[in-house]
Formats: sequence, C-alpha cells, structure tokens
Amino acid sequence: MNGRVQKQVIIGLIFILILGGVGYGVFDKLFLIEATCFDQVQNGKEEGVDCGTLACGKVCEEPVKPLQVSGEKLLRIGPGDYDFVAEIVNPHNDFGAPEVEYELTLFNGGDSELLKESGVFYILPGQTKYLILPALTTENAVSRIDFKITSAHWQKIESLEGMSFAVRRDKYTIAPNGLSSTLEAVIFNDSDFDFNRVDADILLRDLSGEIIAVNRTDIRTFTARTERGFIVTWPFGISREVAKIETIPTTNLFENLNFIKRYGSGIEKFQQY
Repeated sequence: MNGRVQKQVIIGLIFILILGGVGYGVFDKLFLIEATCFDQVQNGKEEGVDCGTLACGKVCEEPVKPLQVSGEKLLRIGPGDYDFVAEIVNPHNDFGAPEVEYELTLFNGGDSELLKESGVFYILPGQTKYLILPALTTENAVSRIDFKITSAHWQKIESLEGMSFAVRRDKYTIAPNGLSSTLEAVIFNDSDFDFNRVDADILLRDLSGEIIAVNRTDIRTFTARTERGFIVTWPFGISREVAKIETIPTTNLFENLNFIKRYGSGIEKFQQY
C-alpha cells in the first residue's frame, strides 16, 4: 500500500468514527430514556435500579441472594408428636429480613398431606438461624417433610453492635423417674440497650454433633448489663447422651418497640437503626 492510499484509509476511518459518534449522540438525545435515579425503575444508563456510577453517581449494591436452608430435621417425640428444626443461613453481612415467610408440610407414607404449618420469622445480617417448631401433632406417622421459604423482605443494617449477649451458665438434667428433662441457663445482656424481648433457641447435640432435642423460650424486659435465668422443660427423657448444649440468644433489631431505652439515657423506645 503506497503512502497516498494509506493516507486515504486513515482519513476514511477518522470520518467514520466522527460520523458514528455524532449519530450515537443524536440517537442518545432523541430516543434513549434518561436515567431518573429515584423512581425504583432501571432506565437510561443506570446499571441497576436507581444506581450506577455514571448515571446516578453511586455504585450499585450486590444483588441480594436468597436465604440458604443448610439443614432440616424432624424429631419424633412420641406417636404423632414431633419437633422440627431448620438451619437457615443469611449470606449477607449488611442485609437482614424483618419478615421471612415459610411453609412446612408433613406427609404420610401414601404421600397424603398430614399437616401444614406456615409463619414468619426474622433473620439478622450474617446470622445462622435455627427455626424451631415444637409440638407438631399428626394422626399418622410422618414419612416425608417439605420445608420452603416463600418470601423474604430485605432491609439493610449497617451494624449489629447494639446486640450482644453471653450465655454464662447452663445445666441439663433428667428427672429421677426419667420421664422429663430440663435445661437451666443464665444469659447476660452485654449491651447498652434494654430490650422488650430476647429470644433463646436451644439445641441439644450428641457426641457426633447430631441434634437430638430442641426447645425455645423468650425473656421479657431484659435490661442492659444484667443477667436473666430461664428454665425449659421436655416432657420426656433423652435416651442418647447430651454432649453439647447450644443456647442461642437473639433479638429483633427491626422492631422499634423492642428497644425500651438506651443505658444511661431517658430516651424511651430508642431505635438506633
């Protein structure tokens, strides 16, 4: 290719680039929808809903992933009497859900529905939550279960520093007649907040780490820097050796009425978040 032809090619390419840029500018001005960044709709050059560095001046957050059900178990207590527990993992460290809806269905050997339970629970950012449903009764033996999370309403929480609990003492005992058993425990509210309600989930595990019994309770009006004790009872003795006790205290940080006041202040029903 001689110099003259090469020069013509370069000029032609420059002309095409200029023409293409002008054409895109006209198309962008006349036909593309402009970003609004406030209407809960992804439009214009938004990279997500009302976000994008160029369009809105803010980076889009990572899409919220679904909750993970990492384990579930139905514990047979007696004829037609069961306790259920599901281990649910929140993969996000800055998003929780004040309302998570679930459904649990129990089936018999003929795959007929024996019982359906539904309800709502909360889960905090980064939390592994044990959903415990005690005292499920059916007329026939259960052969199959179906547990699913139907919806989760996500909400961002920047920090969990307002919640801190410690289990200081716990003791599991079986009645002398072997027909019942109890767990006594003490929880310390190591936070600056008085809470209206603190939930406690209890898991008993055997030597292999398998869950062999579950229970739950709650503590009302739990003031800051204080200890509170509780007792839960099972109307049966556990035949397998209890090797580990897990008492998991937690509280609903999404509920305004759960915050009675902050330690050392007169602010009633203080909601930090």
